[in-house]
Amino acid sequence: MASILYTLGAVNSKISRFLFVACLVVLFFAASINYLYSQENGDCLECHTDPSKVDVKVRVDHVTGEVEIVSMLVDEDAFHSSAHGGEDFYCIDCHADLEESEGEHNPNLQPVDCITFCNDDPGAEFLEGSHVKLMKENDVQPPTCKYCHAGVKSKRDVPKADDLYHRKDTIDKCGGCHEEFYYSYRNNLHGQVTALGHVDTDIATCVDCHGQHTILNSSDSESTLGADNVIETCSVCHPGANDNFVKHVAHPKYKNIAYYKSVFGAVKDIRKDPERISGIVKSPQMIITILFVVYVGILVMTFSGFGMHSVLTWLSTILDERKGKESKHDKR
Repeated sequence: MASILYTLGAVNSKISRFLFVACLVVLFFAASINYLYSQENGDCLECHTDPSKVDVKVRVDHVTGEVEIVSMLVDEDAFHSSAHGGEDFYCIDCHADLEESEGEHNPNLQPVDCITFCNDDPGAEFLEGSHVKLMKENDVQPPTCKYCHAGVKSKRDVPKADDLYHRKDTIDKCGGCHEEFYYSYRNNLHGQVTALGHVDTDIATCVDCHGQHTILNSSDSESTLGADNVIETCSVCHPGANDNFVKHVAHPKYKNIAYYKSVFGAVKDIRKDPERISGIVKSPQMIITILFVVYVGILVMTFSGFGMHSVLTWLSTILDERKGKESKHDKR
């Protein structure tokens, strides 16, 4: 009986070894076949870095329908320093229809869908958020991934999140739709410093405060600037931020003519709607506006008085000279 069991065990052991070796062989051939069809980035760059082999082409954006002229040349240094330039990222990851091609290929490739290929999580956050919902309600075309995440020379060279160009470009892209908030941001310390070119992570841009893909109104409790989250958001750059700190006015309106019109309108309708003027007066915006008006008023009075004194002195000197008298201003 023991010998029978030993024989069966030996047979099973041989079968197991055979199956193991067979699996390794299958995996080896599968990897070899995949390697034969998969192109290294160097195969693509061999042509796409040579101006004599590639040129420009006309392309139509499959989402917006915009027609643009795109260069097929690749700046290798810019590509390797971009978010797509990692060692584990291949050209065919986006251009899947080139996966089994060799040598020259069809110049009209399938459009690259960034969300479907790699970025489904941030894409879903953006497309399902209230930001896009509001744009659609107002018949505004929501921006695509390529609109916000575009490199200096090519949309392919997507900059990394902390790239200085990307941080500066984000301010301009957001300001393209939100002009009022763009100009009020420029009146704030954050905006004034970034306008000088200092856009590193120490200075807040739009996305640092409002979030990247899930962008919500500050009245929303889940917003990064909502009442429950604003202190945490400010604390990223300002440790020790508290309730008083977050009363800081990030978008001052003291240079916005529309704000003054709304104030005068509230004063005009004070009997009809007293709560409106009350809300304006209690707002931190009003305190800043009053200080600004007083400051400008002092400057105007000072320079007006100085200017008037200089003009009158000059006229008095001219009159004295015409009368042949020695001006009292020339006496020592």
